[in-house]
Amino acid sequence: MRGVFGAIGGVDFSRVHFPGGFSLIPQTPLQAVFFCLPAQGVLTVRTEAESLSATPETALAVDTIAAQSLEIPAGHAHCALIISRALLVERLSVLLGRAVVSSLAFEPLMAAGSEPVPALRSLLHFLTAPDFAGELNGARLTATHIHELLIDFVLERWPNSYSEALNRPPPMVAPRHVKCAIDLIRDNPQHISSGAELAALSGVSLRSLQAGFRQFAGTSITTYQRRVRLERAREDILREPGTSVQDIALRWGFTNTGRFTRYFREAYGVSPAQLAKR
Repeated sequence: MRGVFGAIGGVDFSRVHFPGGFSLIPQTPLQAVFFCLPAQGVLTVRTEAESLSATPETALAVDTIAAQSLEIPAGHAHCALIISRALLVERLSVLLGRAVVSSLAFEPLMAAGSEPVPALRSLLHFLTAPDFAGELNGARLTATHIHELLIDFVLERWPNSYSEALNRPPPMVAPRHVKCAIDLIRDNPQHISSGAELAALSGVSLRSLQAGFRQFAGTSITTYQRRVRLERAREDILREPGTSVQDIALRWGFTNTGRFTRYFREAYGVSPAQLAKR
């Protein structure tokens, strides 16, 4: 294989040609999403559940951890982008202004003629062009902006489970009782208040507060409380690398470590233990 390869903090991009064909069997699980835009030949990714093919007419997005093998024929050529799942989830949380609870899933196949594919292909061609690629090694600020650009582009333009939320108009200003409850939760995250207690403190009925949270926070009262506690736990894990994950989980009201780990991975794309090591 030959071509141009670049890597910027968990974002890898390339433009390559394969004179000879081969099969690749991953040996180390990688928590990332692989976006492949072929120019020639068919690249096939086999997972336990199915076989997916990237062709000059069809671009591909697949979770690398699910890939059991890649089949690359002689003469194949493509542009590719690999982005760490943790980076995608972290950036998605920033764009949405809240923790990501449900799993982020991309549409696996997209027609090459769809608007995002030619644009992404042009961007990757530009980044790997001889006149520009070498400059990235000495242009750190530019590389940082490109890093964010590539992540934002696939989140916003490649269809995924959060596309609707990302394209939703900016939310209306929340009414006083919803703001009051949100402030109570954020100011006292270690105290798990019931919906009825928050409603009484906010001066409305439980039904009104529940409806307000669904409309203006996009979730239930319980889920919002859990998001805030997960945010605080994440901050403590990063700030206190010597403290056990179990102790931090208990500090923020998560008495079941297994459930805490599941919630955390769903929100941030990485387990608490993995984040502590990183």
